[in-house]
Amino acid sequence: MKRIGVILLTVIIIAVSVCACENLEAGNSEISRKTDCITSIYEAISGCVTSKTAESDIISYCSSIENQISGSWCFNLIDVIENENYSVESLNWKFGLSARDVNMMQNRQSMVRNNQPIFRREIPSKMPPDFTREESVRRGIPDRDKLNNFMEEQTLQYENMTSTSNYQMYVTPYTEAVESYLEENDLDDKYEIYEAALSWTWVSDETLNGEEENWLTPTEFLEETPSYSSNPVYGEPASDCEEQANTLASLLIASGEYNESTVRVAIGKVDFGDVSGGHAWVEVYEDGEWFPLDPTDGPYYDDESSELILADSSEINYDKYSDSIYPVVEIWYYYNNEYLIDFGTRCGNAPVSWNNIPKSYQKIKSGRT
Repeated sequence: MKRIGVILLTVIIIAVSVCACENLEAGNSEISRKTDCITSIYEAISGCVTSKTAESDIISYCSSIENQISGSWCFNLIDVIENENYSVESLNWKFGLSARDVNMMQNRQSMVRNNQPIFRREIPSKMPPDFTREESVRRGIPDRDKLNNFMEEQTLQYENMTSTSNYQMYVTPYTEAVESYLEENDLDDKYEIYEAALSWTWVSDETLNGEEENWLTPTEFLEETPSYSSNPVYGEPASDCEEQANTLASLLIASGEYNESTVRVAIGKVDFGDVSGGHAWVEVYEDGEWFPLDPTDGPYYDDESSELILADSSEINYDKYSDSIYPVVEIWYYYNNEYLIDFGTRCGNAPVSWNNIPKSYQKIKSGRT
């Protein structure tokens, strides 16, 4: 019915145009007849009138209109739309395109049909999605075994990388990008740094990078992801949990608020109820205790609904998880640019204090299940 309505509405527009032209030659009686018929068509569309009189008027007048404009550009356009015949060949004989124009359109049509979507770091083809506050499930990093396999592949791809440094290379507090981010955003203390981190948008690797798992350095996260065409919040940093955790740890060390002994990235398994699986977050050491910070408490992009889910970060205090439960189930690794510890085996080069965990981890299981 909707499609019929669109076609009839098109006929009305064309009919009005014809009436306007004929008004120069025809008398008022003829105009009156066309006006009555158009009124019948309008009533049929808006009120779903199906009387035989209205139906007869519509068929009769549409037939007369068709005879008058048959072969015209407008009529050919309606025919193309009606029959969904969008090939270049049909456009050629219907609209009288030149041989050069036909050749150009054929080349374009072939490119459109054969090209597959790719990720480019340029202006996106789509506007950012609508905002919503509905809850949805986010996928985290892979389980421990898959993560280890991924890191082993990274070790093979990069020179001078060892099995213990593959995590540590992603915490880079002394790079220009990290120091510039602090300066350009006037981040003077840990509270402002954490507030800035909570403004970052979580986006899955599948959406952002076209891969199940892909780690970026803080420089890539801060300087390159804003211009990814696959970034739903184009112009702003976006990534999943590991980039956000590694970058937050880098910023906290670079600011002088903490040092390598008192801030670390945690990799493990969490269970938030609606979100469960591998995850990365940050822990800081104050007054002899560790407590977690989670930059992914900010906004995130839901792949299933293609919507940006907002978060009210103003209600998230810096020490929120020092007293409230943070639902960690397992801890796999702790690391930063200087230290690393496999928490399952307790092997590594980290300070003794790194063997302790936050008191808010009441669901914790040490290492492997």
